[in-house]
Amino acid sequence: MQCKKLTASREQLLDPVAPAWNSIPGEPLTMAATPLANQPSEYIKASRDEKQIGKVRNLMVQAVHNEQDIFIRLSWEDASENVAITDNNQFPDGCGILMPLNASDAQHPDPPIDEMGSKDAPVNAWFWRADFKDEPRNTIAHGLGTTQFSKKSPIQSKSTWGNGAWAVVFMRPLAVPDQKDEMTQLAAGKSVKVGFAVWEGSNGERAGVKSFSKEWRELALES
Repeated sequence: MQCKKLTASREQLLDPVAPAWNSIPGEPLTMAATPLANQPSEYIKASRDEKQIGKVRNLMVQAVHNEQDIFIRLSWEDASENVAITDNNQFPDGCGILMPLNASDAQHPDPPIDEMGSKDAPVNAWFWRADFKDEPRNTIAHGLGTTQFSKKSPIQSKSTWGNGAWAVVFMRPLAVPDQKDEMTQLAAGKSVKVGFAVWEGSNGERAGVKSFSKEWRELALES
Protein backbone atom coordinates (compact mmCIF):
# COMPACT_ATOMS: atom_id res chain seq x y z
CA MET A 1 0.00 0.00 0.00
CA GLN A 2 1.51 3.31 -1.09
CA CYS A 3 1.42 6.70 0.60
CA LYS A 4 2.30 9.09 -2.19
CA LYS A 5 4.14 12.37 -1.68
CA LEU A 6 2.08 15.28 -2.97
CA THR A 7 2.67 19.00 -2.92
CA ALA A 8 -0.63 20.39 -1.71
CA SER A 9 -1.99 22.37 1.20
CA ARG A 10 -3.53 20.91 4.34
CA GLU A 11 -6.86 22.46 3.41
CA GLN A 12 -6.87 20.77 0.01
CA LEU A 13 -5.96 17.31 1.25
CA LEU A 14 -8.16 17.39 4.34
CA ASP A 15 -11.23 17.87 2.12
CA PRO A 16 -12.58 14.39 1.22
CA VAL A 17 -14.15 15.67 -2.01
CA ALA A 18 -11.21 17.80 -3.16
CA PRO A 19 -10.16 17.18 -6.80
CA ALA A 20 -6.66 16.24 -5.58
CA TRP A 21 -7.98 12.87 -4.36
CA ASN A 22 -9.10 11.92 -7.88
CA SER A 23 -5.47 11.35 -8.87
CA ILE A 24 -4.51 9.31 -5.79
CA PRO A 25 -4.62 5.53 -6.33
CA GLY A 26 -6.83 3.62 -3.93
CA GLU A 27 -6.38 0.25 -2.27
CA PRO A 28 -9.61 -1.77 -2.03
CA LEU A 29 -9.79 -3.90 1.11
CA THR A 30 -12.09 -6.76 1.98
CA MET A 31 -13.29 -6.45 5.55
CA ALA A 32 -14.48 -9.15 7.95
CA ALA A 33 -16.58 -9.32 11.10
CA THR A 34 -14.67 -9.11 14.35
CA PRO A 35 -14.91 -12.56 16.00
CA LEU A 36 -17.40 -12.80 18.84
CA ALA A 37 -14.80 -14.77 20.78
CA ASN A 38 -12.69 -11.60 20.85
CA GLN A 39 -15.42 -9.37 22.27
CA PRO A 40 -14.62 -8.11 25.79
CA SER A 41 -18.34 -8.02 26.72
CA GLU A 42 -20.03 -11.25 27.78
CA TYR A 43 -23.37 -9.63 26.94
CA ILE A 44 -22.25 -9.04 23.34
CA LYS A 45 -20.99 -12.61 23.05
CA ALA A 46 -24.34 -13.96 24.21
CA SER A 47 -26.64 -11.59 22.34
CA ARG A 48 -25.09 -11.10 18.91
CA ASP A 49 -24.94 -13.36 15.87
CA GLU A 50 -21.50 -13.19 14.28
CA LYS A 51 -23.06 -13.63 10.84
CA GLN A 52 -25.00 -10.40 11.35
CA ILE A 53 -22.13 -8.10 12.35
CA GLY A 54 -19.45 -6.48 10.25
CA LYS A 55 -21.93 -5.16 7.71
CA VAL A 56 -19.37 -3.11 5.77
CA ARG A 57 -17.28 -5.59 3.79
CA ASN A 58 -15.54 -3.28 1.30
CA LEU A 59 -13.34 -0.32 2.15
CA MET A 60 -11.29 1.95 -0.12
CA VAL A 61 -8.08 3.43 1.32
CA GLN A 62 -6.04 6.30 -0.14
CA ALA A 63 -2.99 7.86 1.49
CA VAL A 64 -0.71 10.82 0.78
CA HIS A 65 1.74 13.02 2.65
CA ASN A 66 3.21 16.46 2.02
CA GLU A 67 6.43 15.80 3.97
CA GLN A 68 4.90 17.32 7.10
CA ASP A 69 1.51 15.68 7.51
CA ILE A 70 -0.08 12.39 6.49
CA PHE A 71 -3.61 12.21 5.07
CA ILE A 72 -5.55 8.93 4.91
CA ARG A 73 -8.92 8.87 3.14
CA LEU A 74 -11.36 6.06 3.90
CA SER A 75 -14.53 5.58 1.84
CA TRP A 76 -17.25 2.95 1.89
CA GLU A 77 -20.83 2.39 0.82
CA ASP A 78 -23.47 3.05 3.45
CA ALA A 79 -27.12 3.49 2.56
CA SER A 80 -27.92 5.33 5.81
CA GLU A 81 -26.22 8.26 7.50
CA ASN A 82 -26.17 7.49 11.23
CA VAL A 83 -24.93 10.42 13.29
CA ALA A 84 -26.42 9.81 16.74
CA ILE A 85 -27.51 7.17 19.24
CA THR A 86 -31.26 6.97 18.65
CA ASP A 87 -32.22 3.83 20.60
CA ASN A 88 -30.59 0.72 22.00
CA ASN A 89 -29.69 -0.70 18.58
CA GLN A 90 -28.94 2.41 16.51
CA PHE A 91 -25.49 3.98 16.86
CA PRO A 92 -23.29 6.47 14.99
CA ASP A 93 -21.28 5.28 12.01
CA GLY A 94 -17.53 5.23 12.54
CA CYS A 95 -14.12 4.24 11.23
CA GLY A 96 -10.62 3.85 12.52
CA ILE A 97 -6.98 3.37 11.58
CA LEU A 98 -4.72 1.07 13.61
CA MET A 99 -0.91 0.99 13.80
CA PRO A 100 1.63 -0.70 16.06
CA LEU A 101 2.67 1.91 18.62
CA ASN A 102 6.32 0.89 18.43
CA ALA A 103 6.42 0.77 14.64
CA SER A 104 10.03 1.92 14.40
CA ASP A 105 11.34 -0.67 16.85
CA ALA A 106 12.22 -3.87 14.97
CA GLN A 107 12.68 -5.70 18.27
CA HIS A 108 8.95 -5.56 18.97
CA PRO A 109 6.74 -8.21 17.32
CA ASP A 110 3.70 -7.22 15.31
CA PRO A 111 0.77 -6.79 17.71
CA PRO A 112 -2.21 -9.14 17.24
CA ILE A 113 -4.49 -7.03 15.05
CA ASP A 114 -7.66 -8.88 16.07
CA GLU A 115 -7.00 -8.35 19.79
CA MET A 116 -6.05 -4.65 19.79
CA GLY A 117 -2.45 -5.41 20.59
CA SER A 118 -1.02 -7.01 23.70
CA LYS A 119 0.71 -6.04 26.93
CA ASP A 120 4.11 -6.09 25.25
CA ALA A 121 2.99 -4.91 21.81
CA PRO A 122 0.55 -1.98 22.13
CA VAL A 123 -1.33 -0.34 19.27
CA ASN A 124 -2.26 3.22 18.38
CA ALA A 125 -5.66 3.92 16.83
CA TRP A 126 -7.16 7.00 15.21
CA PHE A 127 -10.91 6.89 15.83
CA TRP A 128 -13.61 8.89 14.03
CA ARG A 129 -17.31 8.70 14.79
CA ALA A 130 -20.10 10.57 13.05
CA ASP A 131 -21.19 12.29 16.28
CA PHE A 132 -17.69 13.56 17.12
CA LYS A 133 -18.23 16.62 14.87
CA ASP A 134 -14.97 15.88 13.04
CA GLU A 135 -12.92 15.83 16.23
CA PRO A 136 -11.32 12.38 15.98
CA ARG A 137 -9.69 10.79 18.98
CA ASN A 138 -6.33 9.18 19.53
CA THR A 139 -6.28 5.94 21.49
CA ILE A 140 -3.80 3.36 22.69
CA ALA A 141 -4.50 -0.23 23.66
CA HIS A 142 -2.59 -3.17 25.14
CA GLY A 143 -5.18 -5.83 24.31
CA LEU A 144 -8.93 -6.40 24.35
CA GLY A 145 -10.84 -4.06 26.62
CA THR A 146 -7.83 -1.83 27.40
CA THR A 147 -8.44 1.10 25.04
CA GLN A 148 -7.57 4.50 26.52
CA PHE A 149 -8.16 7.91 24.94
CA SER A 150 -5.36 10.48 24.88
CA LYS A 151 -6.11 13.74 26.68
CA LYS A 152 -4.92 15.69 23.64
CA SER A 153 -4.56 14.82 20.00
CA PRO A 154 -3.22 16.55 16.87
CA ILE A 155 -5.40 14.36 14.61
CA GLN A 156 -7.90 16.23 12.46
CA SER A 157 -10.62 14.92 10.18
CA LYS A 158 -13.22 15.99 7.70
CA SER A 159 -16.10 13.80 6.60
CA THR A 160 -18.95 13.76 4.14
CA TRP A 161 -21.88 11.46 3.43
CA GLY A 162 -23.79 11.49 0.17
CA ASN A 163 -25.07 9.21 -2.61
CA GLY A 164 -25.04 6.29 -0.20
CA ALA A 165 -21.41 6.50 0.85
CA TRP A 166 -19.11 7.94 3.50
CA ALA A 167 -15.73 9.56 2.83
CA VAL A 168 -13.53 10.47 5.79
CA VAL A 169 -10.06 12.01 5.73
CA PHE A 170 -7.74 11.77 8.73
CA MET A 171 -4.80 14.17 8.99
CA ARG A 172 -1.90 14.07 11.45
CA PRO A 173 1.67 15.35 11.60
CA LEU A 174 4.11 12.63 10.58
CA ALA A 175 6.08 13.06 13.79
CA VAL A 176 4.58 13.87 17.18
CA PRO A 177 7.65 13.64 19.43
CA ASP A 178 5.94 15.02 22.53
CA GLN A 179 3.46 12.11 22.42
CA LYS A 180 5.77 9.27 21.46
CA ASP A 181 4.23 7.07 24.18
CA GLU A 182 0.75 7.55 22.72
CA MET A 183 1.21 8.00 18.97
CA THR A 184 3.05 6.04 16.29
CA GLN A 185 5.88 8.13 14.84
CA LEU A 186 5.95 8.32 11.04
CA ALA A 187 8.50 9.57 8.48
CA ALA A 188 8.85 9.91 4.72
CA GLY A 189 10.83 7.02 3.26
CA LYS A 190 9.70 4.67 6.03
CA SER A 191 6.95 2.04 6.22
CA VAL A 192 4.38 1.28 8.89
CA LYS A 193 1.91 -1.55 9.43
CA VAL A 194 -1.72 -0.43 9.24
CA GLY A 195 -5.16 -1.91 9.85
CA PHE A 196 -8.65 -0.50 9.48
CA ALA A 197 -12.10 -0.77 11.05
CA VAL A 198 -15.62 0.41 10.17
CA TRP A 199 -18.73 0.58 12.35
CA GLU A 200 -22.18 0.47 10.72
CA GLY A 201 -24.43 2.27 13.19
CA SER A 202 -27.71 1.11 11.65
CA ASN A 203 -26.58 -2.46 12.33
CA GLY A 204 -26.08 -1.81 16.03
CA GLU A 205 -22.30 -1.80 15.73
CA ARG A 206 -20.20 -0.09 18.38
CA ALA A 207 -17.12 -0.75 20.52
CA GLY A 208 -15.74 -4.19 19.58
CA VAL A 209 -18.62 -4.98 17.21
CA LYS A 210 -17.42 -3.88 13.79
CA SER A 211 -15.82 -4.94 10.53
CA PHE A 212 -12.04 -4.91 10.31
CA SER A 213 -9.12 -5.74 8.04
CA LYS A 214 -7.94 -9.13 9.24
CA GLU A 215 -4.25 -8.65 8.44
CA TRP A 216 -1.69 -5.91 8.81
CA ARG A 217 -0.88 -4.07 5.58
CA GLU A 218 2.44 -2.36 4.90
CA LEU A 219 2.00 1.36 4.20
CA ALA A 220 5.10 2.75 2.48
CA LEU A 221 5.58 6.52 2.71
CA GLU A 222 7.20 7.82 -0.44
CA SER A 223 10.45 9.73 0.12
